[in-house]
Amino acid sequence: MRELATIGREAGRPLSVLDVGCWDGKATVAYRSTLQGPAAGVEVYPGPAAEARAKEIDVAEVDVEAGRMPWPDGQFDVIVANQVFEHLKNVWLPMGEIGRLLAPNGTLVFSVPNLASFHNRVMLAFGYQPSSIRTFGPHVRGFTYRQAREFVEYGGFLEVIRTRGVGFYPLPARLASVPANLWVGGCHTPILVARRNAAPETPPPWESLATSPMGEQTFYASAGTARVEPVRT
Repeated sequence: MRELATIGREAGRPLSVLDVGCWDGKATVAYRSTLQGPAAGVEVYPGPAAEARAKEIDVAEVDVEAGRMPWPDGQFDVIVANQVFEHLKNVWLPMGEIGRLLAPNGTLVFSVPNLASFHNRVMLAFGYQPSSIRTFGPHVRGFTYRQAREFVEYGGFLEVIRTRGVGFYPLPARLASVPANLWVGGCHTPILVARRNAAPETPPPWESLATSPMGEQTFYASAGTARVEPVRT
């Protein structure tokens, strides 16, 4: 929320916002209040999507790993993807859609749990599975801070203009801010604020990976139908 407030002050005008993975819209309402513009959301589950619509949010029910989002190019000034991409196998299509929907000079706020957080490093050193990528857990991808930044800045379409670290387990929240921002690479969750620098006609680069050998090895979805393919060696 502090980052969105900063983005709003820098713009000096109302900004439209898209919340990718909006759930019931509670956070989306806060984003709309902060940015003072129209709000939209993407949610795969019908129940929470209906709750978000009841809050006067324009919600699209889309499986972002298999389908496109129903808005025109450059529709949104700000896009928030908060704690979403660690749940996705196919990250290329939704990131490509985010790039397509973001207005020139628009801003993406992107966050994922940090696989290389201090507490995950300690767990791994003692032979435990890192908590951000548990086998019996909801996450299917792990991002270090450095990898998340490389992913967001892939192809030069977006440029990370600032970062913020949130959480530094096992410290309580009131004490975690200082070490989390002094060492973003060791915090629980890095927040990346990225600006679109690409020209309006420039296609987002992420979708090109879907048909590359790397893309074929990292997700298994085509036309909404899951399939299993061998990894090339």
